Amino acid sequence: MRSSRPAPLALFVVAALMMALAVAGATLAGKTATAQEEASPAPVLHPITEGWSLLANTGPGASPAQLLAPLDGLVTAAFTYDAKEDRFKSYRAGVSGRNDLTWVEAGQALWVLVPEGRLGGDIAFLELPGQARRLPATLESGFTLVGWTGTDGLRVSRATEGLPVRRVYQWDGASQRYRVWDTRVPAAARDDFRLEYGAGLWVDLRGADSVTWYQR
Repeated sequence: MRSSRPAPLALFVVAALMMALAVAGATLAGKTATAQEEASPAPVLHPITEGWSLLANTGPGASPAQLLAPLDGLVTAAFTYDAKEDRFKSYRAGVSGRNDLTWVEAGQALWVLVPEGRLGGDIAFLELPGQARRLPATLESGFTLVGWTGTDGLRVSRATEGLPVRRVYQWDGASQRYRVWDTRVPAAARDDFRLEYGAGLWVDLRGADSVTWYQR
């Protein structure tokens, strides 16, 4: 993707402290379904709304089917973005032979689609282990879709300090809109939002070379 604004292929994070058990599940109307169990110091609840949600896989690598199993019947499609190939990879629930997204790495960002009416206006939560922490991410020239596994609440200006970043987009599922931090506008007018652990981000990089983003 090299357009001036990424198309919305459509996140507050709630961290619940538990002893030694992380259960991948989904909570809807007060009920939790379990997908997988992974040792983790702090499971993360990713809010899933009708329309598009953008999150990072905060657990270990998994197939899209395994990752989204707790939301079975709600999610119809999921997408990642390959910056090197400049294209999306897709997973469509229940559709065989048309999926080129077969694996979601730890820390990788993922768009999730829930059609209107599936949640009755409510919000579901995808519970994943919170073990993916401070993973380095490769940013390609132009737009890269990347997960944030660094410090929760860190300002985007500090998180990208020293990098040739033009813009960072963070998706808000509730409003179905982006928050945008843009270095091309005066500093006083920039939306220096806080990054949420487990959020997915579009990062627009200047120059022709890729860089490694060491998330802190």
